[in-house]
Amino acid sequence: MDEAAEQAVATALAFADAAGAHRVILLIDRGDDMPALMVDAVHDGTAEVTDGDHVETLETPPTAAPKPLPSIRATPHTAIRFDYATGEVSAPLGAIEHLADSVKALAGSFGGRTVATAEFPTRDFPITIAAREGEPAILSAGDEEYELPG
Repeated sequence: MDEAAEQAVATALAFADAAGAHRVILLIDRGDDMPALMVDAVHDGTAEVTDGDHVETLETPPTAAPKPLPSIRATPHTAIRFDYATGEVSAPLGAIEHLADSVKALAGSFGGRTVATAEFPTRDFPITIAAREGEPAILSAGDEEYELPG
């Protein structure tokens, strides 16, 4: 695995740890001449990296340092509730916005059209936030998707 891929894994794992995410997926834009690099990292430290047709599983911590990330505050999973019937999210004031901004910053740290997704546990069941720099973040729960303001 090359150093850029190791840095991507290290960054995804550092984000998961700081944000309290159970899973982080990065689709890293490498320009029009190359396919996106996909990193699928789980909070237990394992990761799978897909580079074109090559898939590699990493079960030990990467040796590369993560990219710098902004200050990230995890929200306890018991503080977030999602009502599937109404689409209402209950969380401490600013918590969902902060998580969405953090996911957007994660994507932005790799530049281009990179997309980042993070799965967060809640009191009820997981929610996923997907973001790309310059676009609204999307919160999904089950089969439902909601565009987040800002």
